[in-house]
Amino acid sequence: TTPAKPTDIVYGDANCDGQVLLNDAILVMQVIGNPDEYGVDGSDKSHITEQGMINADVANVGDGLTNADALAIQEYLLKLVDELPKK
Repeated sequence: TTPAKPTDIVYGDANCDGQVLLNDAILVMQVIGNPDEYGVDGSDKSHITEQGMINADVANVGDGLTNADALAIQEYLLKLVDELPKK
């Protein structure tokens, strides 16, 4: 797999559907809670992709997916933060 270029990143779009919605935050929590099913090599058909992992890392960028990323996506959707990645 070719690594994503920064121009390919859609911050917050964990499921790579071109939108940032609540289901992106839910997918992040599923990946954290059940990586065997929802991780990059997960068994669930809606598991996260490598691009999704890059897109979803929006809090403390570079530290991988954490609860803070799911929270940042939710804060963005609630308009508590103006942009992602969260600064």
